Amino acid sequence: MAGKAGRSGGHNKKSLAELQLSGTVRVARHIAPGWKPVEDPAVLLKRWHAFLKRLEKAKAKPGWNPVDDYAHAVVSGAVAGGKYHRLACERHQRDRGRSAKAFPYRLDLDKVARLLAFVRELKHYKGQWAGQTIVLTPYQVFRLGSMVGWVHRQTGLRRFRRAYHEIPRKNGKSLEAAIVALYITFFDGEGGADGYCAATKKDQAKIVWGDAAQLVKSSILRVGIESFARNLNDPTTMSKLEPLGSDSDSTDGLNPHLIIQDEFHAYKDRKMIDVLETATGARRQPVDMRITTAGDDPVSPGGDEHAYACQVLDQVLDDEGYFAFIAHADELDDWLDEATWRKANPNYGVSVKPDDLKALAAKAKNMPNAAAAFKQKRLNLWVNTSAPWLSLEGWRKGQTSWTIESMHGELCWIGIDLSSKIDLTAVVLVFPPTLARKTWRVIPYALTPEDTLEERAHRDRAPYLLWKAQGLLRTNPGNRIDQEVVRTIVGDVSKVFHVEQVGIDPWNAGNLVNDLHEDGFQVVEIPQTLQQMSAPAKDFEADVLDGLVDAGGNLLMAWCVSNVVVQRDGKDNIYPVKKKSRGRIDPVIAALMGRKLAALDAKIQPPSYSMLVLGGGK
Repeated sequence: MAGKAGRSGGHNKKSLAELQLSGTVRVARHIAPGWKPVEDPAVLLKRWHAFLKRLEKAKAKPGWNPVDDYAHAVVSGAVAGGKYHRLACERHQRDRGRSAKAFPYRLDLDKVARLLAFVRELKHYKGQWAGQTIVLTPYQVFRLGSMVGWVHRQTGLRRFRRAYHEIPRKNGKSLEAAIVALYITFFDGEGGADGYCAATKKDQAKIVWGDAAQLVKSSILRVGIESFARNLNDPTTMSKLEPLGSDSDSTDGLNPHLIIQDEFHAYKDRKMIDVLETATGARRQPVDMRITTAGDDPVSPGGDEHAYACQVLDQVLDDEGYFAFIAHADELDDWLDEATWRKANPNYGVSVKPDDLKALAAKAKNMPNAAAAFKQKRLNLWVNTSAPWLSLEGWRKGQTSWTIESMHGELCWIGIDLSSKIDLTAVVLVFPPTLARKTWRVIPYALTPEDTLEERAHRDRAPYLLWKAQGLLRTNPGNRIDQEVVRTIVGDVSKVFHVEQVGIDPWNAGNLVNDLHEDGFQVVEIPQTLQQMSAPAKDFEADVLDGLVDAGGNLLMAWCVSNVVVQRDGKDNIYPVKKKSRGRIDPVIAALMGRKLAALDAKIQPPSYSMLVLGGGK
């Protein structure tokens, strides 16, 4: 079971106030500048214990549920939000409706009430609200309440160990992160908790840490938490909070209970991220909170994280321990419209000033560089990136269930997309419509090397091990693709289905084209060029949008569909581009090759086509 939330860490050291009473600590050293140099230690100690008592007794009142209330307001449309803002709230509502037998987590509102009781002890220390008690807005209560409130039904341990918050500037991210840093490090019941406010540079890391230090100095927390130049610590529990930059002298030997990673889009590589991710293994319920605005580089750790969060919210990937929230304008919104500003900024009219946005928008209207910055920083739109190509709503709408056995003997065309030795190779069977069926059906076989599977699962942020266990992904021994396995797959399926043609890109094909010719297959070389791929891509796009592509529950194929980004030329020709896409797209490329061959065949009449994708594993 989870330990009782509090400060007890099994240590018998005196608190700071108790040391003050004994005369061994100078009060002035621990009190913020501007405070009177002398405060009665006995009064401070009494206030400190009263504060701890309030935390201990904090309970949710009957009928009180600000987390549910906010989710309902967004989903109902009472509060405007972009697509992934709404999907975060829809996810919460789905989870609240899941049965205890099928879902091991519950929302503990007492934990939410305790967090808010903690926040009520804190005061703003700068700006127009300096000296006033901090009051979280509804969207902040939803996010932070979700992080602390969702727990395992049996153990009581935290559900969300990783959290991604992508929010425009001036919406209170840094202050929120400072609150989380203090609460989780010092008031989470974890003895010897180590908390780190991290960023690409130590100066950036000190922004959140500096907010936390000021919150300590301006509140009753200064009684129990010592403040130093680069360290906050509680001598009673031996817990500490420090800033940490990727440019720090050493990141070895860390054992974090709490990690705040600020401006996550600015990370250029995963070195620091991987060090922190792998350092939390000894903790019962660590928290890795990543906060950022939108970035401009999709091929970066920040771009990968954004894509992963979108796929979790889109239900393409399943990660029960991952909280994701993105506040943003939608791509087709008028970026000069005040309604768009309000939609993208949940704290609009509070910490986000309408007049400020109005002035910035007026400047950006006539300056392309300023417009890009406005969209990225104030509307949270990723610039220099392309949106996913295919409609996931249409993809889901087209799904049905069927068996491979029902397809025996049918005509099919095969597309093969070969990888560069170590990634995914796809062999996809494409079945055209019949008199009894208006849909296309697709059976994908995905193949990858066994030796580097776990490493690439981490790199690609994809559950390859799970998909292998489910039969959606095949592996061959070694650390590179074995084209003999590809040849065997084609030969095996030809014994079950009537294979008309095999389409393959000659690049990187080696001897496979000749081998398949020798096996008796009619092989058509299809270079992956704009001219060759545009027509089948447009047909596929239209069918997906209309709900005519049926994936049959294949999660790997759905993931690939969600990854595809296309390149367009001046004549509106389109072509899927692997380098710009959010992840692997090989099965989609192979499906387009198979479809191209089938559509050219005189035996196939092209009414309204759609596709159905099924397992394809052993």
